Amino acid sequence: TLSPKNNVNNKTVLYLHGGAYIHNFAKQHWNFIETLIESLQCCIVAPDYPLAPNYTYEESFAFVEPLYKELAVNNNSDDFIIMGDSAGGGFALALAQKMKKENLSQPSQIVLLSPWLDISMSNPGISEIEPKDPFLEIKGLQLAGEAYAGKTDVDNYLLSPINGQLEGLGKICLFIGTHDILFADAKRFKALCDSIGVDISYYEYKEMIHCWMLLGFPESRKAIQQIVDEVMAQ
Repeated sequence: TLSPKNNVNNKTVLYLHGGAYIHNFAKQHWNFIETLIESLQCCIVAPDYPLAPNYTYEESFAFVEPLYKELAVNNNSDDFIIMGDSAGGGFALALAQKMKKENLSQPSQIVLLSPWLDISMSNPGISEIEPKDPFLEIKGLQLAGEAYAGKTDVDNYLLSPINGQLEGLGKICLFIGTHDILFADAKRFKALCDSIGVDISYYEYKEMIHCWMLLGFPESRKAIQQIVDEVMAQ
C-alpha cells in the first residue's frame, strides 16, 4: 500500500501489475505508480499476487478477492478504482466481472492499460500486428496463458474476460497502441461494448507499443495525464 506523504484525497486504486502472469513487478511499474500517486494524491494498493507456473489463476483470484472486498467495503464506490496493465488489465476486468456475478459492489472505474483480454491469442488479426510488436509474440503468450489457466479452458472469462459479462460493470477506460499485438482484441472489445451500449472511454495511440504509458515517452506523459483526468472526473 503506497500513499503520498501529504494531502491524500479519498480515492483508492487497486493496481494489478502485468507480466503475462509469470513475471513480477518491474521497475517501470514502480515508476508509473509513483507518478500516479504524485498526480492523483491517492492511495494505491498493489498486491504481489501468485504467478504461474507455480500457481494458477485460482490462487491469484483467491489472493486478490479478499483485498477487493475489503477495499470495496472501506471506500465510497465513487472513490474506488481498479487499474491494471497487460495481464493485470485482463485480471482487473475479470475480477470486476466475478464480483458482479457475486452481486458485490463495483468500482467506479476499471482502467485497462494495454490489457490482455483473451489468453487464447486466437484472433486472426493478431498475426498481422505481431511483426510490429518489439516485445510480445503469440507463442510465448499462449504458453504463459496455458500455465496460468492450469486445467481450465482458456476461453473461461476469468482467464479471457472478453468472453465475460460487460453490462453492469464500473466505467471502463481502455488505452491501447496500434503496434501492440493485443490491439486486435482491444478493438474487438471496443466493438463489443459499443454493440451492447456499454460506456467505454477508448484511447488508441497510433504506432505505440505495448504498455508505452510506463516507458517515459512523450506519449507516455500524455497518456498518464489522460488517465489522471479520467480518474479525477468520477
